[in-house]
Amino acid sequence: MLMRLVGRIAAVAAAAGIGSFAYQVIAEARDRRRFPPPGRLVDIGGRRLHLVTAGEGSPPVVIIPALTDNVLTWMPIVKDCATETLTCVYDRAEVGWSDPPRHGRRTFDLMADDLHALLTTARIPSPYVLAGHSIGGIVARRFYARYPGSVAGIVLIDSSHEDQERRTGAADWRTGRAFLITVAVRRQARILGVRRLAASLGLIRGLDADVARAAPPEHAAAYRAIMLSTRDRRATVRELLMMARMRGDPPQLDSIPLTVLTRAPLPRPAEPVWAQMQDELAALSSDSVHVHAERGGHYMQFDEPDLVVKAIRDLVRRCR
Repeated sequence: MLMRLVGRIAAVAAAAGIGSFAYQVIAEARDRRRFPPPGRLVDIGGRRLHLVTAGEGSPPVVIIPALTDNVLTWMPIVKDCATETLTCVYDRAEVGWSDPPRHGRRTFDLMADDLHALLTTARIPSPYVLAGHSIGGIVARRFYARYPGSVAGIVLIDSSHEDQERRTGAADWRTGRAFLITVAVRRQARILGVRRLAASLGLIRGLDADVARAAPPEHAAAYRAIMLSTRDRRATVRELLMMARMRGDPPQLDSIPLTVLTRAPLPRPAEPVWAQMQDELAALSSDSVHVHAERGGHYMQFDEPDLVVKAIRDLVRRCR
């Protein structure tokens, strides 16, 4: 009797798993038809990266988004900066509409190389003003270290620091390596078909608010579809694990024009460490400006977009 019951439970679980998987696959195929990329897909040697451009002028601005952020979160900033100069934003490998990295490998050097190949193939003329948000700031610094002649200036928007997981984790375990690994494991454990069904029934608390905050209304449905995709989960887990392995010091930026934007302080134990690391980033160049937000959080493009646009435009003018 017990074995029969266990067998029935196992059969139901297997059927539910197969149904969830099939639902996810069918829904993702539908989403790919419904939401074509808003930019162009650029072949960088057997892989394609998604690039959005607007405006004209020099030096071009290249926005490098945060962990698994796609181009949609930056569209309003691109539109405003495009009145000043050519402005670009792209999806890193496996993010948004971009193809996965070769062999699934992720390092900041490889991300910098991907970006260089993308801009070269797309014929975006250098030198560039790189605007890196969060881990995008690390990609911007690695890009400068590898291709210094291609960079006119850098804006670091509440940028990550290469040694942040060790240092912030020592002050507050909820911000260190163990926390990132825990988040990655939880993301990987999600049953995506079930999650997608729950989202369609309005059962995921805060999802609609997150979408409304992150994406312009005309792109909200596409952003929601990306958030519920297998690709987004895979990219998020892998970038989280990559961050958990970060260590070391940021490379010097010589006398490159640099602007560091730092969020308004948060009431948590690791905040003094974050503030100290932001000061260290501002000291990487002998030609730097450090701007502190009055109310903006880590995602300043949502909280204080005018401040972000002003910082980028000001640096473009300094570079000219």
